[in-house]
Amino acid sequence: MSSAVVLIVAVTLVFLVLFWSGRYGGRGRQAGTSLRRGPRAHTTSRGRPKKGYPTREQALAQAEVLATRDGSRMGAYRCDTCGKWHIGHVAH
Repeated sequence: MSSAVVLIVAVTLVFLVLFWSGRYGGRGRQAGTSLRRGPRAHTTSRGRPKKGYPTREQALAQAEVLATRDGSRMGAYRCDTCGKWHIGHVAH
């Protein structure tokens, strides 16, 4: 009986940590890890990992396609979390 209670408490704690982290929590977290949000983040605003490109050139080519399609300025940056290149909006 007590092991079931411990299991429920452990699962609840893990859920709360994931919920309050940048991956599942709100926007505006600082950049740096996959669990944080902000410029140069590894995850999207919905908490999903961004698509990684092996080279800067591939990321810039896709950024140009997206910029043409959506009309917003896009750029590429090397991710501190996974080491690949991601695409993100460029500040005006």
